[in-house]
Amino acid sequence: MTTAVFLHGLGANGHTFDPIITMLDLDPAIHLACPDAPYPHEGSEFGKQWYSSEGNDDNKIARIDKTLERLTKTLEHIGDLNDMVLVGFSQGAIIALHAAAKGFPVKGVVAIAGKMYEPVAARDNWPSIVLLHDNHDPVIPVTQAQQTFHWLKEAGADPEAFLSNDVGHSISAQMLPIIRQAIMQHHPLSQSTHTEVFS
Repeated sequence: MTTAVFLHGLGANGHTFDPIITMLDLDPAIHLACPDAPYPHEGSEFGKQWYSSEGNDDNKIARIDKTLERLTKTLEHIGDLNDMVLVGFSQGAIIALHAAAKGFPVKGVVAIAGKMYEPVAARDNWPSIVLLHDNHDPVIPVTQAQQTFHWLKEAGADPEAFLSNDVGHSISAQMLPIIRQAIMQHHPLSQSTHTEVFS
């Protein structure tokens, strides 16, 4: 049975996804999990972070590797990784993408307003990957998402990419049908339907 694991952004926590999950209206048989990131965020009383965003990209990559070790244990506690779809926003999307690149045996990744920090090794057993990004994202420029798309293609993945306009660094109502379809396509009782790219 499919488990959708939602990974929140910097300075948020697992409950951030509560209204999004309600609007997604997923099949009740899908198991849902919204874990908190392991580290407190310095600028928020209740916020968490998957890694510190301070320093250069090399520093961040090393921190991501450490976080992925902890994430493995968290996911194993939730269920079988082979049944999971990781849905991440911003820093959570970065973590989800790097988890896929590290070989986490998940079914799929939905990366909203995310990116990768470096090219990834080629292989032939990638999960499905959906990238959603806004053309006017002021936090993670769309060019970084485009670079991530090309890195994934070069590594043998077959990512899908959907672009929005004028929602900035956020999850818009336009994105919800795409997120829902990306999760439901892995649910054994669902019937896949094509979702048009939005503009």
